[in-house]
Amino acid sequence: MLTLKSVCAGAFFLFLLMWMPSFISSQPADKPDEKRLKLSYYLYIDDFVKSFVKSPTANLSGDGTTLESSFLAGLAPIYNTRGQKAGTCSASFESFHTNDGYFTNIANYLAIDNGLIVTWFTPTKLLNLLVDSIVNGMVTECIVLASTKVGFNPFYGQKFNMIVSSDGTRIHFDLTRLLNR
Repeated sequence: MLTLKSVCAGAFFLFLLMWMPSFISSQPADKPDEKRLKLSYYLYIDDFVKSFVKSPTANLSGDGTTLESSFLAGLAPIYNTRGQKAGTCSASFESFHTNDGYFTNIANYLAIDNGLIVTWFTPTKLLNLLVDSIVNGMVTECIVLASTKVGFNPFYGQKFNMIVSSDGTRIHFDLTRLLNR
């Protein structure tokens, strides 16, 4: 009887050894790439700068640490990879110059015609408070959540890795949907 148990146990063990590698390899560590939605958009920097409004800023205390400041806001149409208007980008730039350098808080907003709405913040240190330095301060990589639902938003609740880059003429927004883990 003990021999029969040993043979059965051995056969079961061999079965597992033969079956497990195919089971493990058939279970992808992640979903296939076609499930990773990739979206790309861009705006023209000139369009963005032409829309800027500047709010007056002032140091509220005579002996404050802020030497200079500015508050700019702007918006521009964004385009898809086919060059078709696809939505709007809006951003506000709150900039400070102190003895420690230049610092800008950037609040960004993308509203895409396909329903995707994302917002993100970009804190950055700049070389100066010139407009081109401030606009290019938008360049970042971040994880954004489509957390706003205004009307139709098929992306609501989804996370994206977003890379914001600049080629000197355009600001590019490349989003890749992250899979829930």
